[in-house]
Amino acid sequence: MIGVIVVAHFGLAEKFVEAAERILRRKPENIAAVSVDPGKDTNEINQEIMRAIKKLDTSEGILILTDMFGGTPCNMSLPFLREGKVEVLTGLNLPMIIELLDTKHSGKSLEQLAHYTQSLGQKHICLASEILHKKPVHDKK
Repeated sequence: MIGVIVVAHFGLAEKFVEAAERILRRKPENIAAVSVDPGKDTNEINQEIMRAIKKLDTSEGILILTDMFGGTPCNMSLPFLREGKVEVLTGLNLPMIIELLDTKHSGKSLEQLAHYTQSLGQKHICLASEILHKKPVHDKK
């Protein structure tokens, strides 16, 4: 199973994981959270990410989810990027995490799972007004 590490600002990583676990009503073994807080030393954060990678590495790969590209969590995660072994996906949202934890993705490579998760995250970014006011196709003129 591919490991998932959530790296985000100010306790957000832990809250995303906690929310997903509560929604799923279980604690998956293939996920870890690393918080990037102002008081934390960068070496400490690097060590936490490294420990999480070692803990979750089953040789199928690690997918690191960060809150935004260019932010400190992303920048702290990029040195761990290794083709086919560790991928970094930015712009995380709750549907992405729930899907990763709720479904067995056996047979998917790390690259395939990363692309799938990216498209899933994008799919769940919506304007509610467009969804709520959408007319059926046959009503459009």
